[in-house]
Amino acid sequence: MAIFKSKKENLRELGFGSRTYQKNVRFITPSGDINVKRSGLRGLKNIDIYHYLTTMSAWRLSIYIAAGYISINLIFGGIYYWIGPENFYGINSTSPAQQFLSLFFFSAQTITTLGYGHLHPVSNGASVAAAVESLLGLLTFAIATGIIFGRFSRTKDQVMYSDNLLIAPYGQITAVMFRIANKKQYELIEAEATVNLTMTNPETNKREFHNLDLEINKISFFPLSWTIVHPIDEKSPLFGLQLADLEAMDVEVLILIKAISDTFGQTVYSRASYKPEQIIADASFRPIVPELSKDGKLKISVRDIHMYDQIRSSLKTD
Repeated sequence: MAIFKSKKENLRELGFGSRTYQKNVRFITPSGDINVKRSGLRGLKNIDIYHYLTTMSAWRLSIYIAAGYISINLIFGGIYYWIGPENFYGINSTSPAQQFLSLFFFSAQTITTLGYGHLHPVSNGASVAAAVESLLGLLTFAIATGIIFGRFSRTKDQVMYSDNLLIAPYGQITAVMFRIANKKQYELIEAEATVNLTMTNPETNKREFHNLDLEINKISFFPLSWTIVHPIDEKSPLFGLQLADLEAMDVEVLILIKAISDTFGQTVYSRASYKPEQIIADASFRPIVPELSKDGKLKISVRDIHMYDQIRSSLKTD
C-alpha cells in the first residue's frame, strides 16, 4: 500500500464524525439519501410522518390513500348500520348486506361532501355521525392535498449520475471523473458541484474527509452533460493510491450538486456517492455528440453518460 499522506489543508468536517464505524460503511445511499437513521425519542416522535409520506414511492402512497379511504368508509358505514338503517331516508332494501352497502356509499358521499340527496339522515344520532364524518373528510382531504402538493413541488431525482467513476488520463497525469446530466425537460442554471472524499487513515485508524479540487466547479448553464474532473496531482489526497488502496481504506466519493430550477424558481440539491466497486481505472468516457433535431434543437440521450471505453495507459498516480 502506498504511504498515506494526510493533506491537512484539504481536511473537512462534513458532520459524520471521525470514527471508523464499521467496514464498508456508506454515508450516501445510491438513491442520494443520507444513510443515517435517528432514534432515541419515544413512540411516534421517532417517525416523521410527513417526510415518510412525501418521499415514499407513488404506488405505495396510492395504496395507502386507497386503503385509508376504504377503511374510513367501512368504519362509518358500520356506525351508520349500528345507528340503524331506519334512521336514513331512501333505504328501501330489507337485505342486511344491501343496507350496509347503501350506508357505505352514503359514507363515501358524506366524507367528500358530495351528497346526491336520495339518501339522507332523518334522526339526530344519524345527523351527528354524518356531521362528524363531514368534518373529518374536510380535514383528511386537506392533509392529503398538502402531501400530494409537497410531492409535486419537490424537485427530486432530477440529476442523473454516470454509473461509474473513472480514473482516466488527464494531460501528463490522471484524474478521477464522472458525468452528470439533467433528466428533466426544464432547465437548470448556475449549477455548482462540491466533491469530497472520505477514507480511513491507516496510520490513525480514523476517518478523514477531504475536499477535492475540481477542474471546473461551476457552470452557468446545464443544458447538456457535464463531466466533473478532479486532477490527481501532488495536492490530491488520492495521489499515490491504487484501487486496492482505495478499497482497503473504505473510500467513498461524496457529491453535492446545487443548481437553480428555472421552472420552480428554487434551488435544487442532488446527492450521490461512489464506492471502490464503482471506480474503473484506465478508462475514458465516450464523447457525447448532440444531434440536431428537425425543429432545430440539440438532442442528446442522457443514457450515453454511462458509456466508457477501457484504455491502456502508462500513466500512474504516483
